[in-house]
Amino acid sequence: DTDVPQKYADNPHLGRWVSNQRAGYRNFKAGKKQCNGMTEDRIQQLESIGFNWRFKHRTWEAMYEKLKQYKAEYGDTDVPQNYA
Repeated sequence: DTDVPQKYADNPHLGRWVSNQRAGYRNFKAGKKQCNGMTEDRIQQLESIGFNWRFKHRTWEAMYEKLKQYKAEYGDTDVPQNYA
């Protein structure tokens, strides 16, 4: 998949690059000049491989699903801070 976090331990350079693409996309869509060279063509290329523009949103959804699983198992949402 293309869900590469900004601090990707296996390849920090890729993580920074992907983060820059997401920032460039946001700026491009907002009409800002500083868009890291983002163009419609680059957007189409990234989307053609299933690029995820909203990584944090998907991360939130994944954690929400884990919270639902925790509640199903323990009956509450009082997750200890050190729960792994």
